[in-house]
Amino acid sequence: MIKPSQLHTPLLLTLTAILLFAMGGCGTASRYFNGEVSLAMSQDVAGYAVVGGEHYGFGVEVADTIARTMNSKLRVLPRLTTSAIREGLERGDIDIALVPRSERVLLHDFPSESFYTTGYVFLMPSWTASKADVYDAEMWRGKRLLTDSHFRDHATYKEFVQNGILCDTARLDGIEMARRVMAGRADALVCERSEAELVKFLYRSLSEVVSIEEECEVILIFGSRKIKEDFTARLTTLSASEYYATLADLYFGERSIAERFTQLKYRPTRVVGGISVWDTQLRTIAKQVGVDWRLMSAMAYHESRFRNDQVSHKGAVGLMQVTPIAAEDLGADEGYDLADPSTNISLAARLLRRNSRALGFGNFPSTDDQIAIVVASYNCGITRTIEAQRLVVAAGGNGSSWDEISAMMTNMSCPEWIATSDYRMRRFGDAPVTIAYTNAVMALYDTYRSAIN
Repeated sequence: MIKPSQLHTPLLLTLTAILLFAMGGCGTASRYFNGEVSLAMSQDVAGYAVVGGEHYGFGVEVADTIARTMNSKLRVLPRLTTSAIREGLERGDIDIALVPRSERVLLHDFPSESFYTTGYVFLMPSWTASKADVYDAEMWRGKRLLTDSHFRDHATYKEFVQNGILCDTARLDGIEMARRVMAGRADALVCERSEAELVKFLYRSLSEVVSIEEECEVILIFGSRKIKEDFTARLTTLSASEYYATLADLYFGERSIAERFTQLKYRPTRVVGGISVWDTQLRTIAKQVGVDWRLMSAMAYHESRFRNDQVSHKGAVGLMQVTPIAAEDLGADEGYDLADPSTNISLAARLLRRNSRALGFGNFPSTDDQIAIVVASYNCGITRTIEAQRLVVAAGGNGSSWDEISAMMTNMSCPEWIATSDYRMRRFGDAPVTIAYTNAVMALYDTYRSAIN
């Protein structure tokens, strides 16, 4: 199973010189360096699904975060054949592709990098799972199993076939396979592990029967050497961040689905005409504190995907990932529970209000620029943000401009700039992550404001 520390061993060896070169800008006409990053998904790649028009998958989330560090938009292309991916790479229509290792040989003349390794899970309806023996040929006679197309290359697939299981290797993601099982059009499914987590979350009557130990490796293919150097350098920086570790745990955490959701009083999901099942709590508390509930919803999505029991490796808990230290600093009541949605939301709202005051914006910012700066302070801490604000003002700039604050944060991440600056400071190595997080939250906040009152 994937772990954050194991994800990118080759990438973590990337030379600092490459990072500085890549981050310094590239004189090219490629769309990759000019506002758009196109990502193609192989029709056989595991660990990717589209639900309600939103893209899910570790690879897509990482690519989207990196695109935002470039102030670019990620364009995810539909699932494609290997030949279509090759044509797109040759034309320059595709910057990066995610493919299974088995397709690497067909794209051998393009730069590549190992990305992550994962496995497969066997799922069945809960009313039959308790009686299931996946290797019992008699029980499976005449039954139908759905698998993704890449799984047919695995030894376990061949073993299933030998044991009388009718395997349909349709090119479907885990969500569509689950729909067919629940509609009675198949008896069970096999899908990639992180897809299985999403399937079990959306279809609670599907249960995991067995985890298949064979590994499935996903490869990054790049349209050019220059794109690879830039992307992998940014990935190296991102992989050292807490956000990356939280994202990896969200998709590939060692805790079982039961452990993750046992404590849930409600199960977060989209609601018609709203954002999440926490809308009532968010509206009520945000109004009391003076914060826009839609902003907090956008932050909750990016912090925890609305999971109230999500815990980061640094101990941040819940919807908006409040740390115990922050809770105590804000005067949380004795015996507080950060996994309790109302407690968590209340503390997060109070932290936003306190940061807004510290930055000189009053109880709540009056402009989108000021809101963005407060969001950044929530991600990286108030000290870093005030330092960037102070440096902007000292240089004659506007301390209420997110463009100027984010540009200063970028400077603060650069050793060369720090060495020549008149100010003494610690390097802000996570600045690209904070900037990407802030821009992502503000984009989603704008979407929520446009759609929901």
